This record gives sequence, C-alpha cells and structure tokens, in this order.
Amino acid sequence: MDIGTIIKEARLKIGMSQKDLATQIGCDVSFLCKVEKNEKKLSLEKLELVSSILHLDFIKYKNEYYYDKVDSIFENEKEDYKVMIINNIINKNNV
Repeated sequence: MDIGTIIKEARLKIGMSQKDLATQIGCDVSFLCKVEKNEKKLSLEKLELVSSILHLDFIKYKNEYYYDKVDSIFENEKEDYKVMIINNIINKNNV
C-alpha cells in the first residue's frame, strides 16, 4: 500500500480532518490531498511529523521514502542495473 493511502487511512481512523493534519504539518490542504492520492510526496521532515501525529512507524516509511528516491533516480534503468548499483553501494560501505 502506498504511503499516501496509509496516511489517509490512519488520519480517518483517528477522526482527523485533512485541514487539521495539514495545519499541524505546515502545508495546505490541496497539497495533503495530493499526498493522500499518491500524486505528491512529503519531505522526510514532514513524513516524520505525520508519522508522529498519526502514530505510524517512521522508520518503516523512511525506508520507503528512500526507496522511492533511489527508484526515481534510476527509473529508466533495468532492474538488474539498479540491483548492481545498490550492491556496489553496500560493498563500498562495508555493510
């Protein structure tokens, strides 16, 4: 499930309006609406704030945030090339 959908479901579960959440994280309602529709992405800082407000596992969604970033960088590359790059990064950092 996409992070926008998860945010929307968590927000609705606690009975919070889009306006209330948008105000608390410092963005406008139209932006939050696009986030919940998976049309826009939150910054890492706003994702951490949303996670705190909605009691979501920030580390889990932080991983998704970085996965999406890496994936978008290599969007025109084949999967095996992406894997090779990730493996090179791991090997260079002795992980």
